[in-house]
Amino acid sequence: MKKLQPIRGTKDILEEEYGKLLFLSSTWYSITSSYGFNMVETPIMEDSEVFKKTLGLNSDIIKKETYTFKDRSNNEITLRPEGTAPIVRSFINNKLHYPLPQKFSYIGPMFRYDRPQKGRLRQFSQFGAEIIGDKDISADLELIHLAKHFVNDVGIHDRLFKIHVNSLGDEASRKKYVLELKNFFEGHKKSLTVESLDRLEKNPLRILDTKNTEEKKLLVKAPKLKDFLSNESSDIFEEFKKGCEQLEIPIILDDNLVRGLDYYNNICYEFISTNIGAQDTFLAGGRYDGLVKNMGGPDYPGCGFAIGVERVNLIWPTRSIPKPEYYVVIAVGKENKIEAMKIINKIRKKIKPIFQLISIDLICKDNLSKGLRYASEKKAGYAIIIGQEEILNKEITVKDLKKRKQKKIKTQNLDNFILDTIQVKS
Repeated sequence: MKKLQPIRGTKDILEEEYGKLLFLSSTWYSITSSYGFNMVETPIMEDSEVFKKTLGLNSDIIKKETYTFKDRSNNEITLRPEGTAPIVRSFINNKLHYPLPQKFSYIGPMFRYDRPQKGRLRQFSQFGAEIIGDKDISADLELIHLAKHFVNDVGIHDRLFKIHVNSLGDEASRKKYVLELKNFFEGHKKSLTVESLDRLEKNPLRILDTKNTEEKKLLVKAPKLKDFLSNESSDIFEEFKKGCEQLEIPIILDDNLVRGLDYYNNICYEFISTNIGAQDTFLAGGRYDGLVKNMGGPDYPGCGFAIGVERVNLIWPTRSIPKPEYYVVIAVGKENKIEAMKIINKIRKKIKPIFQLISIDLICKDNLSKGLRYASEKKAGYAIIIGQEEILNKEITVKDLKKRKQKKIKTQNLDNFILDTIQVKS
């Protein structure tokens, strides 16, 4: 019989990692809300045109990485490979044009058919933030500040990453630059990989993103986009750099930084880790003026960024997430389980405001030793024992499993006991 296991490039998320995900998600929601961003969710499936119109037919994602299929009605469907295009599609469909700007944040799984490796899965999670309808550089600055705020708040110190920035210029600037870049690489074809030769024909800018050591040496001699920027694009980039300095956001100018998605222009940036290996970019973003219009909406500007959750986890894999105090309630004897459930359900209602600090796990066992063994295996702090004697006397036996001491308390005082143990712990 075939062994059933996760599809290559996917994985099960178990308790410890899921705890990290919840921690990151709650921190993300808290911070983005404090910046005035509204959390939204788009479907994981979209009409393929959503991505074909936005990512570029020659982008690596469209050419080789999307999960695209026909449904039973012969519609071409794509599992979303990134979050910006669906957000813009939702902005247009739901007519969210007033007031402007609109600020969105999101959390969700993305899908790309790529070679699985450390920090790169075929199903992965992203957090993202987008601002639509604000052309002023303050929007870009707010986003990069928000990004750094989040990264620092989850415990990733500035020494663990660098912020690389570049200007991709406007469309006219890039056309002039691409022509010059293509001419340069045409004269060095023998030094290019097969992949870069393909990019040379379709999008020479993508060669700047090479990971090949020899090609990186060649890039030192290549023309620089900064020398082709229009006056407007130069002014925008200068204002952005000055703003980062004033906001105390340390940045590194990177002439070879490009984005893998065709809709970016002017400002772009990446947060690059110093300790997670080849897949070192864990946060990336920039401006995408023209994207809303290209997708059939009004000519509104936009900018945003996305964070790779799995890569963030690699930066702080040993970080411990605070766990709730764990109580195992042992209903001893089947005849006592309903009464035990009634008692514990009342307690859960009473202590609901601080419920995230505790976990009350009720089990029914035919003898106490089995219940205590379970509590020990679950590494519970306390065992709360409810048997026939406890029910008759309206008392509950509480066993401190760490100190190996136990005592009886009145049933009506159980909620106060739990609250007291939480306060002592904190």
